[in-house]
Amino acid sequence: MEAFLLYILKSSILLAIFYLVYYVLLRKNTFFTVNRHFLLTGILLSLVLPFVEFTFITFIDQPDIYLIASKQNSPINELSTKVNWWLIGFITYLLGVLVFSIRFAIQLISLFKLIQNHNYTQETKFKFVQVQEDISPFSFFNYIVYNPKLHSSQELSMILKHEKIHVTQNHTLDIIITNLFLIFQWINPIVWFYKKSTEQNLEFIADRETINQVNSKKEYFMTLVSVSSNNYSTITNNFYQSLIKKRIVMLNKQNSQKKQLWKIAIVIPLLSLFLWSFNTNEIVKIKENNTTTSSNATKGDKKIVKFKITKSSSKKDLNRIKDTFKDEYDVDIKFSNIQRNTNNEIIGIMVNVSSKKSNANYSLQNESPIQSFVILYNSKTHGISIGQSDHINSISIREKGKDQILEVHSDNNKQEYIVSNNNGSKTVKIKDKDGKIIREEVHGPEEGYFKINTKDKKTYAFFNGGAKKDPLFFIDGKESSKEEMENLDTENIESMNVYKGKKAEKKYGKKGENGVIEVKTKK
Repeated sequence: MEAFLLYILKSSILLAIFYLVYYVLLRKNTFFTVNRHFLLTGILLSLVLPFVEFTFITFIDQPDIYLIASKQNSPINELSTKVNWWLIGFITYLLGVLVFSIRFAIQLISLFKLIQNHNYTQETKFKFVQVQEDISPFSFFNYIVYNPKLHSSQELSMILKHEKIHVTQNHTLDIIITNLFLIFQWINPIVWFYKKSTEQNLEFIADRETINQVNSKKEYFMTLVSVSSNNYSTITNNFYQSLIKKRIVMLNKQNSQKKQLWKIAIVIPLLSLFLWSFNTNEIVKIKENNTTTSSNATKGDKKIVKFKITKSSSKKDLNRIKDTFKDEYDVDIKFSNIQRNTNNEIIGIMVNVSSKKSNANYSLQNESPIQSFVILYNSKTHGISIGQSDHINSISIREKGKDQILEVHSDNNKQEYIVSNNNGSKTVKIKDKDGKIIREEVHGPEEGYFKINTKDKKTYAFFNGGAKKDPLFFIDGKESSKEEMENLDTENIESMNVYKGKKAEKKYGKKGENGVIEVKTKK
């Protein structure tokens, strides 16, 4: 759905390029047949070029890798209901296509009925249909329809010559193609002008050819002015078209010099710019050499993959990390809520990482640029760690059976917090690096760890800054206790926000100095 609407957008841009070149450079020239081919080519390429993509490979050095945890580590999982604008846009587009398709079908049916209800006489390839209706002469494929009672014999002779040009050069195909394309791109305002220009140019062609076959140019002009303006259908070639003055001006215009044809080539660099801007894919591959910092660090028999994110990380840098984790390790990373200052430095970012057996969330929101942090993945245990680079430690969350494990690493130490849920109560066992239980039956580490589990997904909030006091809790805008938070029916949790530091104090004053957790429940 999104891909199709993006295709429509690209197709609309391409059509606009051709129309711009025609309107600015070609429409006042007398190369009418060349213009006809140019306009038809514009429709064809606007349908095809969006599918043409160019791919190039960029080799980069291995990123610097560090693993660390943060005082501001605030993993959250936020669920929200959003309006699906893509779906609304797609449905609106389809409704428009349906309306204009019905309109086109009605025009075709009424046209066929008119032709079938009257006899015709055939002269070589031309089929002349004489009608009684008060309509302007028109042609449709090999049929030329007219009311002989409405015109003098001299006028009728010139009119039929004009319509024979339409038939001989198959102008009806151009009309059908532009009408079908209008249905396909009705939402694009340019297509309406494009259709009108195509029809006018066909009249210019027929006028120029007819002038060469009549005795008096002046009499032909008079015929253009005197013929009734009761057109029958927009899907036929009518002898009478609006803007008669413009047709007469073009007939009196001297033939353009052939050197003016160079203007057509202007479309080539514009198309190249489009393809470069919208249809170019970059594949990033990491160089394999011994001069760059490796992204794989071995600790015993554990293979550690680490990537560093700084305040200056660009969108391309983040996509590179995302693609590398996905392609090489089947780890999904999502970067969202990215905020930048006027210097294009990151001041806010949310990271969601999930592997086969673990997941971790990380959020930073500051008024100043963020401190560098690192994403670490253990490809053996599938553990994930995220943290800032001014501390040599990390946090990893993974599942082990029914237990959930929080691992805290530092240079020479490791502590493992095993959180077991037994009949609704929480048992926390803290193990040291040798696997010895050093603490049991607590509800969080002394540093201030707090966690809420939901049924479908886990929502985590971490405060690892050595806080002695609990953060401030709010449920649906009402201040609540830690016990109320822990006893909350987790199936009803819709979203969770975490505020710390200056942001918490700015919103809640002095009482928010230890951090704030806001929980919104499902209604």
